[in-house]
Amino acid sequence: MSATLETRETCRICNAGGLELVLDYGPMPLAGGFREPGDTGPCEEFPLRLFRCPRCTLMQVLDLVPADRIFRAYSYASGTTRTLREHFAAMAPEIVERAGARGEPAVEFGCNDGVLMRPLLAAGARALGVDPSDVALRASREQGWPLIPEYFTEELARRIVARYGKARLIAGANVFAHMDDIHGVVRAADLLLHDEGHLVLEVHYQGDLVSLVQFDTVYHEHLSYFSLRSLTGLFRPYGLRIADVRRIPIHSGSIRITVVRERSGYPESPAVRVMEDQERNWDIRRFVRLAGVRRAELRQLVLRLTSDDLRVAAYGAAGRMTILLNWCGLGRDLVDYVVDSSPLRYGRRVPGVDVPIAPPERFRAAPPDYALLTAWNYEEEILAKERRFLSHGGKFIVPLPVVRVAGAARSGRLSRYAGALS
Repeated sequence: MSATLETRETCRICNAGGLELVLDYGPMPLAGGFREPGDTGPCEEFPLRLFRCPRCTLMQVLDLVPADRIFRAYSYASGTTRTLREHFAAMAPEIVERAGARGEPAVEFGCNDGVLMRPLLAAGARALGVDPSDVALRASREQGWPLIPEYFTEELARRIVARYGKARLIAGANVFAHMDDIHGVVRAADLLLHDEGHLVLEVHYQGDLVSLVQFDTVYHEHLSYFSLRSLTGLFRPYGLRIADVRRIPIHSGSIRITVVRERSGYPESPAVRVMEDQERNWDIRRFVRLAGVRRAELRQLVLRLTSDDLRVAAYGAAGRMTILLNWCGLGRDLVDYVVDSSPLRYGRRVPGVDVPIAPPERFRAAPPDYALLTAWNYEEEILAKERRFLSHGGKFIVPLPVVRVAGAARSGRLSRYAGALS
């Protein structure tokens, strides 16, 4: 089933018209819309198109699915991934110290299962979570950290200030891209932020999306793909400036920015100007061309394997997996199942392609010949965890940034398939 919903006509940062179409995926299911075992009805699909603003350079999805449809059965839990747990455990004390937030109010919006909240509290901040999802509500009750189960709005910011005071630290990790009204979020942060406070955001970086051909990270739940230039333009009207930026490897390429008030005494890092200059050299046409090439290569490889009666499963049921399988036409006839470590997804099925999601026990008990690493952004962690699978002859297909087979040099037959792509 396909539905046409509200479509923006202008850029959500600078309000410019005439946005340029980058990729049209056609009708796609919601990336996190995993289907229950008894659900036999038609799968909801929505137009998915990626545009780029020629003025501020923001990449964005303009076909808007209402938030309550996206998040009513939200199943993403950050803390199931060791890489993310370690990342946020290291991040928290650093940003608390830099913001002078030890013993001071701090707010994390989009706090999910508390993977950053817990180390923020451990670092001494008086941290408060803001998140409307069931995942956050369940985690806050089980783990004992404070939560306001609402969206981060101006009205909520006023209530927080009235009760707790201005925040020395406001954090949002991999949540900023979910919001259509990002100006509303910035206005809320402006109301809540202390005069010398820090707004620290981590966002998937458009530069890495382009250079690594990450077509699979575009989906309805992620509305914006930021350049530093676009973020600078977002904050400037509110008297806010980006004082620091850092490249980080999370999600195969993100940036962490520190935003302060224009009049703040916090200095600007030279890295800000360097990155803005580097962004002038991006090749968007190369990204579009290679996305089509990688799509064809991956489908060709899986078809070759299955035609030789080799079993293929997928590894990792994150949102990007839904788009990868659907856009590449890899359904249940080609992929046996998807293994995932989140109990929230066990027994459900990938929308659109109807591939079942299984716990790690199935992967251990009946391993496939090849595992398509749909969570390819965690390749190092997964290959280290699955040494037994590899030592017993199992092989991983890594779909991006180039299609390759992990460990190809150890198998003559494997080299044959890998060579077909060169």
